[in-house]
Amino acid sequence: MFRTNFLRILFVFLGLLIIQIIASRINYRWDLTVDKRYSLSDESIAFIKPIKKSIRVDVFLNGKLPQEYQRLRSETEILLQSVIAQNDHFYYEFIDPYKGSTNTEQLINEMSQYGLYPELVVENTNQVTEQSYVFPWMLLNYEDRTIRVSLLQKNLGDQPEKRILQSIQQLEFALMDGIHQILLDEKKKIAVLKSHNTSQDILITSFLQDLLPYYNLASFDLKAFPITPQKTLENLNRFDLLLVSNPKESFSNTEKFILDQFTQQGGNSLFLIDAVNVQKDSLYSLSGSTVSYGNLLELDDLFFKFGFRMRQEIVKDLYSAPIVLAQGNENNSQYLPYPWPYNPLAEPDQSNSIGSAIGNVLFQFASPMDTLKNRLKKTILIKSSPLSKIEGIPSMIKLKTATEPIKPSVFTDKEQILGLVLEGKFNSLYTNRIYPFEWDVKKSKKARIAVFGDGNLIENQIDKGKPLELGYDKWTNNFYSNKQFFKNTIHYLIGEDNLLRLRSKEIKIAMLDSEKVNSKGSFWTYFSVFSPLIFLFIIGLFFNWFRNKSYRQ
Repeated sequence: MFRTNFLRILFVFLGLLIIQIIASRINYRWDLTVDKRYSLSDESIAFIKPIKKSIRVDVFLNGKLPQEYQRLRSETEILLQSVIAQNDHFYYEFIDPYKGSTNTEQLINEMSQYGLYPELVVENTNQVTEQSYVFPWMLLNYEDRTIRVSLLQKNLGDQPEKRILQSIQQLEFALMDGIHQILLDEKKKIAVLKSHNTSQDILITSFLQDLLPYYNLASFDLKAFPITPQKTLENLNRFDLLLVSNPKESFSNTEKFILDQFTQQGGNSLFLIDAVNVQKDSLYSLSGSTVSYGNLLELDDLFFKFGFRMRQEIVKDLYSAPIVLAQGNENNSQYLPYPWPYNPLAEPDQSNSIGSAIGNVLFQFASPMDTLKNRLKKTILIKSSPLSKIEGIPSMIKLKTATEPIKPSVFTDKEQILGLVLEGKFNSLYTNRIYPFEWDVKKSKKARIAVFGDGNLIENQIDKGKPLELGYDKWTNNFYSNKQFFKNTIHYLIGEDNLLRLRSKEIKIAMLDSEKVNSKGSFWTYFSVFSPLIFLFIIGLFFNWFRNKSYRQ
């Protein structure tokens, strides 16, 4: 009998040991969630699998964290565990930035010097308001390179719960985008057009600096070789994309031919065009008024051949960004925000990988566009709201109209196209026409062109001679999503759009209702503490009664 029991125990022990050894050698995770929130996408797996060198991830979400950031921390750790399950060359550590520090202000200054800016969190618990600073950042370290990755996605008007939910949805994209940056050895090339009186360097500094980790940038002049334009076209064909931001001088026939042939040879382009000229210096001067008129760039026939038309009109939108105007005299003056329909706040198409999880984009004196029928694929990226109004030119624009009541009944022109992407093999404007200069025309290749009816979309504001971050409005202290939207657009145009598909990944997370938590939080706290004890007490009474009854029998 003893020997039989011993053998049974031995067999059970050996069986558990074998199962343990097999389990330690087989790394498999079974994700039972509907949205596969604990599984990496196929694009991410294919991207990280070939990595053969170590990458260390330092996450500054540790220690005492507000409740919503605890959720972000746990989701970040789950994501990193999923990455390690696919490639054991990754390892991570959660760091408490406050550990060993006694001076919070000094810590914030030191972290900010490295671009790790804190996030102020205000919590109201038990009628007590608590403020704390959180650093929602991670650092990726690979060989001698280090880059920072923000874990927090911020859009104008988002509530804290929605902000955290959106950040969790974009965690995988943020991490893979950071890995893409740190592994990038050979960068594609972007030509930034500097002729034709395009955007000043200081006005597009913020956007170009954000592109530097991904691409090599170079200024380009279409007028560099007026006698031998063939050299200009040859030089342009070395680039993967041409960025044209807010040109104010017309394009000659030769320059249009260069743009046309660049597109024919598979060159991609991003056009940010002001179809209507509005002198903002005059508008914001003492006169407070200006006249709008057409911006004659001589690109209409080229764009028409490509499959779209820019209308020389202005879109006014009931859903718009405010402007700040001074009211009163001298010491009694006040700066007050007023709605300004000439500044549409447009929401990108959320079903598209470019605009997915992107907040509102700020336009200024935007012009609508029409699409034309041809063989190209056309994708509308962004529109005005259904409450829009078209204003023709020439027209008088006065600042004082901002202080007058807005009549919603006049905004009846429905939504208008403000930006789109065209892709495919473009027809040449110069088919069956005499070329401006001798050129060996080759077979057309596929290309992508994005065009927007506003030339100021990637222009940042300036404060004390220094450029501010693109999307930040120093007058209203609002932040718009222009930078991320147009960075995604560049990625798509240039062909680096595999990771953009991760932005469309949706994760359904149940968030607590803050009002119900405040009103009934105490009840559910006591219920969760005492209900298990009461349940165990009832079970104990039942077993005690059952045992006494059994012994009596």
